[in-house]
Amino acid sequence: MRFKLKILFLCFAQICASQTVNINQLFIDGEKAYLESDFSLAKEIYTKITLDKPSNKDGWFNLGASKLKLGENENACEDFYQAYLLQDREAQKMIQENCPNFRNGLIMSLNDVEEKPKFLYGKKEYLLVVGNGLNPKYISLLNTRFKWSGIMSKYKGSISILFQINKLNKLDVKIFRISGNQKEAEIIKKEILSILDDLVVYVSAKSGGINVDLWDKWFLTFNFLMVPSR
Repeated sequence: MRFKLKILFLCFAQICASQTVNINQLFIDGEKAYLESDFSLAKEIYTKITLDKPSNKDGWFNLGASKLKLGENENACEDFYQAYLLQDREAQKMIQENCPNFRNGLIMSLNDVEEKPKFLYGKKEYLLVVGNGLNPKYISLLNTRFKWSGIMSKYKGSISILFQINKLNKLDVKIFRISGNQKEAEIIKKEILSILDDLVVYVSAKSGGINVDLWDKWFLTFNFLMVPSR
């Protein structure tokens, strides 16, 4: 348990500079309650944090850790999953260790599924992932669509995205960074999401003939640079 306490302390340290005074105090109180083994109080405090700041992954992680100590494993793993969705990789490990049949086993690793995620383009079906990366065919289609876009063809900057195909055959996308003219950022974001959604037909991974979600996500960075005139 010493290792987990260390994680909780680091989580607190990371948020001190960025959260409000009230949230800071709640983290201090939650840390104190947890260290004193008052896990019910810690649960109550971290619940307040997640209600006030649902985008705070540390709040979700610590709430899950508190519930785990109370023997509420399934509920704890739901909280860890919220932290995972906010890009906390440690949360995935906690779910796999404490809830091996989480959500009836409908979230799996890419290497464990019977059918890997695919996409349909034209009348052909392609694997989304080839080897350790995305299918070059998919990347080529995406680059071509960017060139066709009146909005993206004028954009000068870089974009970083993280995405995966969920069990509903839909794309889950998180845009991490849009550089360049920030006044245009929201327009660029909407255009990217539209392009990704309409590019191909997505087909989720399957196991036992049932669609499943994946732990795996894929990261892409695109650079749209201005070419100097001659």
